Amino acid sequence: MTSFTLTEPLAHPAAAWDELVAHPELLWGHGAPDLEPGRDYASHSQAGTGGQGRIEAVRPGRVEFTWGGPGWERPGRFVVLVGDDLRVDAQAVPEAETAAARAHWERMVRGAAEYLNHPNAGLDAPVRAVLFDADGVLQWPRPGWLADFVRIGGDDFVVDAFRAEVACLAGGDDLRPRLELLLAESGTGGSVDEILEVWHDIVIDAEALAVVERVRASGLIVGLATNQQSYRGGHMHHVYGIDRHFDHAFYSYEVGHAKPSPAFFGHIVAELGLPAEQVAFVDDAPANVRGARLAGLRAALHRVGDGASGLAADLAGLGVPI
Repeated sequence: MTSFTLTEPLAHPAAAWDELVAHPELLWGHGAPDLEPGRDYASHSQAGTGGQGRIEAVRPGRVEFTWGGPGWERPGRFVVLVGDDLRVDAQAVPEAETAAARAHWERMVRGAAEYLNHPNAGLDAPVRAVLFDADGVLQWPRPGWLADFVRIGGDDFVVDAFRAEVACLAGGDDLRPRLELLLAESGTGGSVDEILEVWHDIVIDAEALAVVERVRASGLIVGLATNQQSYRGGHMHHVYGIDRHFDHAFYSYEVGHAKPSPAFFGHIVAELGLPAEQVAFVDDAPANVRGARLAGLRAALHRVGDGASGLAADLAGLGVPI
């Protein structure tokens, strides 16, 4: 068994704990639990890495929890400390899992600190346009997709597939040959069409879209601002017709830039012809919210489990009349 410690400085330590309690997904990822003792959870990062465990003890500035992968004999023990630094202490991590566990938590700690260190600027200007992320805000993959990916592509396929997708989000590369290569290497006999069928099986939240329609009916411009490779983005457009709920649809593969690049948001602001501070944005990925803020937009982090009511609250917090 091994241990490791990771730290990142915090520019606004007084607010960091409250923000982490409100958005535990900053550190634990999608599927993050409420920070209450006895909460069992299974969570994963946007890169597909993750684990499961239990929240053991919570007091201001400190969370004790367990976390480990499905192949671990027992989960490791972890402590989060929030002060002048964001610190994660890991103990009892199996030797064979240390590199992967450390890489996962380095990514999560760094991403959380970057988000916490870039709050919104003043919200004095009126909002004239609102941008909505798609996955995690308005839609999500059908339950069971992760197991289907593993069944079709093998144990390592999920992480490799998402890495391949990232290379294609800005539209400069084709995902299909990348997936063909990964599946050939896996030896499972799975096909790209099988993978795309799972990737395209989307559950759309009608209540969240109703929130979009309320914003639109109020006279504000509404836009879809989503990272998609061409196959999934095309499916959303042609099969699900999600674009019809918006005045503008900005797909990364068409824009030529992907979130969290400030260039993605710069392109949108130029297309809208509005000052960046008059554009609001909601996303479930901390890195994307930070990217929007760096580009001058006002942005809110959406917690997936909060659904449409949470989305409305996110918008109200940004000064959107709803």
